[in-house]
Amino acid sequence: MNLTIADPSEVEILKGVQILVVDNDLDSGVLYSIFLKDFGANVIASGSIREAVEILSWFVPNMIICEITFFGESIYTLLNKLNAMEADNRNHIPIIVTSTCTRSSINGLLEIECERYLLKPIDLDQFILIINNLVLSNENNLPASALETRCSNLMAVKEVLALEAEVILIHKNYEE
Repeated sequence: MNLTIADPSEVEILKGVQILVVDNDLDSGVLYSIFLKDFGANVIASGSIREAVEILSWFVPNMIICEITFFGESIYTLLNKLNAMEADNRNHIPIIVTSTCTRSSINGLLEIECERYLLKPIDLDQFILIINNLVLSNENNLPASALETRCSNLMAVKEVLALEAEVILIHKNYEE
């Protein structure tokens, strides 16, 4: 990790920002929580969609960071809860979707409307900058347009396919 934020006044750039992390990988959830707390965010982590929906009954985050793949659970349950919350309080809650490079991730990616899609392992420098930019945009009531969201998702698909092609090439070279 090579953090580019050197100014001490920027260390708490997420002060007061409430973030819900939903990830079935315990290590990822802990990493995101510790990292974001270091920048001043108030973070609650959940290991399941069911637990995240329960948390949303008493915790209103400014942002959600969520893994796309849950065994036996659908991310759409969480997205439906978010849509209902946004309709009630007319406050948009940005979502960052994370995933490993899998075919099911590619198939589900284009169907999910989110502000950003990040492949694991996540570049933490990029991660904090994306979160900060989304917080600033949301404070100024500038949600990402449908076109921006679609372009972001298409770029992520392009990254996934490039990584998959690289893995196939490495495997092929190994077999030779």
